[in-house]
Order: sequence, then structure tokens, then C-alpha cells
Amino acid sequence: MKIVNTLEVPRLYSQNDGRFRYEAVKENVLGLKNICGEIVVYPPGASGASHRHIGTEHLFYVTEGRGVMYVDDTPHEVKAGDFIAVFEGERHWFRNDTQETFAFLELFAPAKYQTIWDTPDLK
Repeated sequence: MKIVNTLEVPRLYSQNDGRFRYEAVKENVLGLKNICGEIVVYPPGASGASHRHIGTEHLFYVTEGRGVMYVDDTPHEVKAGDFIAVFEGERHWFRNDTQETFAFLELFAPAKYQTIWDTPDLK
């Protein structure tokens, strides 16, 4: 067993806006080999870049606030408590148009996969 506190793991910041992520579910942090992920935080007005993953399934659990998730250009309103499955190859990204923080846990299984960014300089 291993316990790690979110506030004690690497925190990575976006170079384009105020988004950040806690890299909690990583092999080098928890020792898990078949699943990985992180907690992602979008402050008001933040938006991610469109991308897709090859070789993995993607599970999201919204922990705080509300946002819009785009999957293959279709917008979906999501909120705290929602589970969202994104399948291999589905293009997706998030936007926070609210005045509150929007955050989610994202998990990938298997842990080894490829990410393809539509606009790599915005990731």
C-alpha cells in the first residue's frame, strides 16, 4: 500500500493560461504500472487544447465546478459528480466559462499511450 497526498506531488502549470495539474497517479509517485492520471484544475476562463489518445481509454471524474467538454466538436455540459468516458481516438478538450474553479480527476488505462495534439503549442 502507498498513500500520497495531492499537495505533495509534482504540480505542473500550463504555459498558456492558469491551468495546472497534480501528477498524483503516476508510476514514479504511486508505483502503479497499468493506470495513470492526474487532477486537472481550470480557473475561470481557462480552455484546453484539442487532442486525442491512441492506445488507451480515458476516464474523467469531475470533482469541482462546471465546464464544457468537447468530444469530436460536440459540446457537453459537465459538472461535479459526473463520470465521463472518452474512448481511444476521440478528440476532446475542456473549457471553463464560469466564474468558479473547474477541476477533474483523469485516469488512463493502460498507462502507456500516445497523445496527438491538434495544436501542440496550446497544450
